[in-house]
Amino acid sequence: MWWKNLYFRLGLISSITTLALLAALPRIPITVNNNLLKLDTSIGGYYFSLFNGKYVFDLREVKKGLDLDGGIKIVLRADVSSIDGAERDNALEAARGVISRRVNLLGVTEPTISTLKAGDEYRILVEIPGIENIKEAVDLIGQTAQLNFRKLKADVEWSEDKYYEYQFDPEVWEDTGVTGADLKGVDVVVGQDGDIQNAGRPQIRLRFTNEGRDKFSEVAKENINRPIALFLDEGEAPLSMPVVNESLASGLTDDPVISGNFDFDTANSLSIQIRAGALPVPVEILEQETIGATLGTESIHKSFYAGFVGLILVFLFMVFKYGKMGLLSGISLGIYSVVVLALFKIIGVVLTLPGIAGFILSIGMATDANVLIFERVKEELFWGKPRNLAIRLGFERAWNSIKDSNISSLITSFILFEFGDGPIRGFALTLALGILVSLFTSIFVVRTFIEVFNIGKARNADN
Repeated sequence: MWWKNLYFRLGLISSITTLALLAALPRIPITVNNNLLKLDTSIGGYYFSLFNGKYVFDLREVKKGLDLDGGIKIVLRADVSSIDGAERDNALEAARGVISRRVNLLGVTEPTISTLKAGDEYRILVEIPGIENIKEAVDLIGQTAQLNFRKLKADVEWSEDKYYEYQFDPEVWEDTGVTGADLKGVDVVVGQDGDIQNAGRPQIRLRFTNEGRDKFSEVAKENINRPIALFLDEGEAPLSMPVVNESLASGLTDDPVISGNFDFDTANSLSIQIRAGALPVPVEILEQETIGATLGTESIHKSFYAGFVGLILVFLFMVFKYGKMGLLSGISLGIYSVVVLALFKIIGVVLTLPGIAGFILSIGMATDANVLIFERVKEELFWGKPRNLAIRLGFERAWNSIKDSNISSLITSFILFEFGDGPIRGFALTLALGILVSLFTSIFVVRTFIEVFNIGKARNADN
């Protein structure tokens, strides 16, 4: 089998290490300017966008949490006075879920969104790290954003010259029963060249559910040559007032679009609000705070310096205790560190100080597996087994202990990630990634290196 081929395993380890190193490196410029060579390029800090942005890999830098990179903190008060006391907790949790969806649609990572009670007040705490457009985030989080379709009342006459009059007169409109809940999705698109008025301008495309499509078609059939207005919340003016033509009334076939005085930022913000849904309770902003990085770059450097020092000390201990096998283990720890840092960038892990602690802790756990293996190998040698057989039995017989201890740690990490919040989830994620990579380096990499070392030693003995 392929995993028994020593040279294949060496090639695989080399390939993984090289790719991980390129992913983990920050951008390093390389400039050469002399008579023989002129070069102006860089390595590391790559950015890939595949399939028109469907898959994006941003390896330019490790994402940092609120404690390391700053961000915003918002405290919202939820008005639950109109809700029965027994349902208030559920309404607050539903509001937290809507806000969470909105924040996630902003494209930020690892926000902290939690609920709390202060006396008789129900509050929602939102912490968003590394966000740049603070005003957009604040506006987006606090708005209710319920899209609804309205038609002119039956006794209201319609003509084209009444357009602007009716646009600002909410009394002439009535609900149709079609709302944002009847949509399965909302996209921002660009007007086509055939649409002279809106060509090249952003529009919002509404994708109806099957039931919503039927409901809208029924409304359209009853309002041929009359407008159907799209209102957001209780806005005085509609977003759009398309007039129903006969082809639309015969049945909605394509996804309709909302055209308006949008720029791309406004259209994107509006589409996010519609997709995320309406808040079940009104909220108001009690407190808004821009948070600077409490630990910042200096603390990041200190944390990684501590990890580097710990790695060196562990390396020296392994060499002192186990000689050449300890040296091979130390090399595998270097590979382990590079692979984990690369995964942090590729997956988009948001590093907080607890997350860095989880990474440093996993270094010790990676070494623990090697200690179990090497001690077992020493026992096999003590019992008189040949060296190659002792190594094989050492790895095989230590595996059960390694497997059980790491599975229990992974279960703990899963529980912390599932039920924890914010920095706790970051700690759990970095710890779990470290454990999984340590299994690869402790079993696969170290064993391959030891087998290569033994082959070289056997050839020298033969000579």
